Amino acid sequence: MKLNSADRASWQEIARESPANKRYWTLWNTLYLKDGVLYHKWESNDGGSYRRQLILPNCRIQEVLQEAHDNTSGRHFGVMKTLRKTRERFYWDRR
Repeated sequence: MKLNSADRASWQEIARESPANKRYWTLWNTLYLKDGVLYHKWESNDGGSYRRQLILPNCRIQEVLQEAHDNTSGRHFGVMKTLRKTRERFYWDRR
């Protein structure tokens, strides 16, 4: 969607799309392209900070999580900390 148009599609146009595409549609104003790569802009509730998160396709989630877990400079952070640190850098549909 975002790659093909700067304009947000209408709900009628995406009504038949996958649930994941519908959720990304709701995030339209927080998605942006930089050098052809799609990112999500996370912003704190008070608006005081934000972070850029790379949109991660479903087919890469397991690979990224495994890499984050295995490649922590010899330290093992545990599942929850690894997941939290990964979610800071990447965004994916979690449903």
